[in-house]
Amino acid sequence: MNLISFICAKGFASSTDGADGEEGVKNNQDVEQYSRKQLKSATANFSSLNVIGHGGFGSVFKGKLKDGKVVAIKVLSAKSSQGEREFVAEIVAMSNITHKNLLRLRGFCAVGSFRALVYDYMDNSSLAQTLLGMHIYTYI
Repeated sequence: MNLISFICAKGFASSTDGADGEEGVKNNQDVEQYSRKQLKSATANFSSLNVIGHGGFGSVFKGKLKDGKVVAIKVLSAKSSQGEREFVAEIVAMSNITHKNLLRLRGFCAVGSFRALVYDYMDNSSLAQTLLGMHIYTYI
């Protein structure tokens, strides 16, 4: 069973993205399937200037979609220990969770071996700063 079939079996319904002619996937939470081309465009070809974080999973890029929405795009590294099962689990879990302190999963991209998750972007703060009202001061 391929990735798209598995996600569809977990309660997603197919739709067609007329812009690319590629098959899309959506559920009740409007989780969308993006093409790699859309994400490359949003991040200026995954420019290093748009990197906002790194981790064992890969890199996170700040991007701007065609509709003007600013997003965080988590691109999984080929060297990542996060496998196909974990990728699908994150999509399924995050698409079914809504909470004021969690970023919304907007969508994903799964083309060949390329894997990315698209989240709403939180500007200029960490989760701790947002939750606890912590301020960072620079001492000279």
